[in-house]
Amino acid sequence: MTVDETAHIENSTLGDVEIREYVTVHDSEIATGCRVYERTSIKKSNIDGPTDINANAYVENARIGSEVQVGPNAAVVGVTHDRSSEGMTFREDTFETVVLEDGAFVGAGAVVLPGVTVGENGVVGAGVTVTEDVAAGAVVRSDR
Repeated sequence: MTVDETAHIENSTLGDVEIREYVTVHDSEIATGCRVYERTSIKKSNIDGPTDINANAYVENARIGSEVQVGPNAAVVGVTHDRSSEGMTFREDTFETVVLEDGAFVGAGAVVLPGVTVGENGVVGAGVTVTEDVAAGAVVRSDR
């Protein structure tokens, strides 16, 4: 296990993993074989190994399978806020778990929103925001 001295690990369980510079991990379980690259934040998540979470990624309230790749600057966001006619209530989060099944790929700068499942070997292309489930083996990409 290699955890860089600049990483901050709190209330979490780590297998034999590689955690690089300035990573924060809170209230999570990361299995053996995972690599978490620079300046990534992981909160309230379970990650099977081997899996790679690339630099500057944000992962919260997610269940991530094995052999998953999350690209740099991607966000896997399983938290939102309820909205009423008065607006959103400050600091009252609503959690909807994101699931990335085995072999899923989330491209650079992509955003996977609360409650979404990316099926086995599903692909979310770079820069895409996903609001609905992605079927196993499907590819979601921008038409730009």
